[in-house]
Amino acid sequence: MAIEAQVLLVNAEYVKKYTHLNDSVDQNLINPSVYAAQDMYVENIIGTDLMVKIKADTAANNITGNYETLRDKYIRPALAWWVMVDLLPHLAYKMDNGNLVQRTSEDTTPIDDARMKDLKDQAINKARHYTQRLSDYLCAKSSLFPEFSSNTEEKISPTLQTRGRSSVIFSDGNTAMSREGATTGIRISQLPYHG
Repeated sequence: MAIEAQVLLVNAEYVKKYTHLNDSVDQNLINPSVYAAQDMYVENIIGTDLMVKIKADTAANNITGNYETLRDKYIRPALAWWVMVDLLPHLAYKMDNGNLVQRTSEDTTPIDDARMKDLKDQAINKARHYTQRLSDYLCAKSSLFPEFSSNTEEKISPTLQTRGRSSVIFSDGNTAMSREGATTGIRISQLPYHG
């Protein structure tokens, strides 16, 4: 059975250019984190329908206008840092013949768990910052993206973080958002992080 090709909105080169990731990190380590970050973090913010539209246009190499701006200026920066959040532990550890082992080389020293947590927290803060910018942009410009409010029950509806509040508002996904963002819904204390 063939494995379905996935459309990745950032590639290894992009992540390396805009984060602290070293050029020597193998793309095969990065791609699973890109896929997971798109699915776990970005789709939760923009919703399934808008994600499908952006992936389809990206795959067809015909993304333009507002969608290109959304992808390039808002989605990609957030996605790159969510990739780092997911990727960091995998840079230090790997599965090898059924065992979990720590990566080492002759000219490096592995960091301790406390430093790993600090680095991950820094990546989470950056990811949340860029996700906030993405959410703010979608709140202000939701009328430019009809797919943003067209999700049905079986799809993921967008979540929005509105400025000046310490909660995330889950859109019902079926109605257009006001310029101020949604005013009803389930609230949680911070942008989602599945760690």
